[in-house]
Amino acid sequence: MMSPRQPIRLGEVIVATLLIITFSLGLHARSLHVAVTGNDSNPGTETAPWQTIQHALQQAFPGDTILVAGGIYREHIQSVRSGTEQAPIVLAARTHEAVILDGTGIDWSTGISLDHDYLELDGLEVRYWSSTGIWISGAAFVTIRDCHVHHCVFGIGAGNGTHDFLLERVEISDFDLYGFDASPSGGADCFNGTFIDCVAHSARDNDQNVDGFALGHGSQQGFTFKRCEAYGVFDGFDISAQGTILEACSSHENGNAGFKIWADGVSLVNCLAFDNGICNLELDWDGEPGTTTLRNCTLVDAPVYSIWVENAMDRLDMVNCIVAGGDNIGLAFEQAVAPNYIGDYNLFHNDNGSRAIVVGYSDEFTLSDVSSGAWSRYSGQDSHSRVVHDLTTVFRDVDLSNFRLRLGSPAIDSGLADEAPPEDIDGIPRPSGHAPDMGAWEFANSAS
Repeated sequence: MMSPRQPIRLGEVIVATLLIITFSLGLHARSLHVAVTGNDSNPGTETAPWQTIQHALQQAFPGDTILVAGGIYREHIQSVRSGTEQAPIVLAARTHEAVILDGTGIDWSTGISLDHDYLELDGLEVRYWSSTGIWISGAAFVTIRDCHVHHCVFGIGAGNGTHDFLLERVEISDFDLYGFDASPSGGADCFNGTFIDCVAHSARDNDQNVDGFALGHGSQQGFTFKRCEAYGVFDGFDISAQGTILEACSSHENGNAGFKIWADGVSLVNCLAFDNGICNLELDWDGEPGTTTLRNCTLVDAPVYSIWVENAMDRLDMVNCIVAGGDNIGLAFEQAVAPNYIGDYNLFHNDNGSRAIVVGYSDEFTLSDVSSGAWSRYSGQDSHSRVVHDLTTVFRDVDLSNFRLRLGSPAIDSGLADEAPPEDIDGIPRPSGHAPDMGAWEFANSAS
């Protein structure tokens, strides 16, 4: 005998439907809780938390925040669904608690995989994964904030058309091949990424071609770096994305280059590079003409080149900058043709005073040639630029890498106002005197 058919309870269907709609619109945001002492059969409340982060992600809808208690979690995390613009899905460590996603002994190579939109990660430590700490694929409007990724082959990667993402106060360290990289990865170009107060450092082998921050080849564009830092890698910033802006960024003590630029329309503003293994700024030829713009940058102490321009089809546009302390060549143009160069109101110094500027290794200009106007007559540029022979007259303390300007520095009040950014590298308004200073710092901030 067949069991009688159960009647449809219309009220329950309506309630369930409304619940799904409510969560999808983020109108009923919840706090979901995870702790290593929890149980995935619990309701996920603060007093009865779940045990795994992945289980919490399965339950989270737009507007929900997953709060994770301190502890070591040995699990791979995979995004499940997207949030919305008004109601992202947030995965966050509880305030002042150390949440560690550890890949030791896990049969998975990547710590966190994100392929959905409007997601936020906050306050997580991701370590010891055999491939990538955090991988973002084809996602948009992803935010990673106050996280530390370390001891992974790759730090944080974005590919397959990932766009409109933000990394803020993110530290990436002890990696093998890159700290951060955005590239098509066989799919669409990435675009519109913002990095604020991020640092990539301490490659496990910086003799390899390992980058702190890399934007891969293709038609990628629309990236901005603000107050970011790279050190202890091979190339600090390896930029192949058009229109990238680097503001108040520093790159130092890297095996090869501080800033390696390939693409057109890249701008460095108030940036600092020093003590890099080969050069502080390298303009590499990508097969297409491009322009790299420098405004109020300070480049100090490189053993081979302070600035190297590989191809005469690439233009260097440099104003209000300090190029100093080079052991060999200060400003080098690889090809023996008139350089594609626009520059003025710069301060030149070179430890090797006979090779302040070199064109094609045949036309060489000494510091005296620059100060006498011989370089200006040759190039048509740098008619207002200056030369110093003693670097101690410029900076407060070169030995301590303090490149703020000292009292009486020839860089003070010597810049061009029309080209100067409104603030210096520390956010101090510019100018502090009757004209802006050359380099990344205004003298008003030099005493600090």
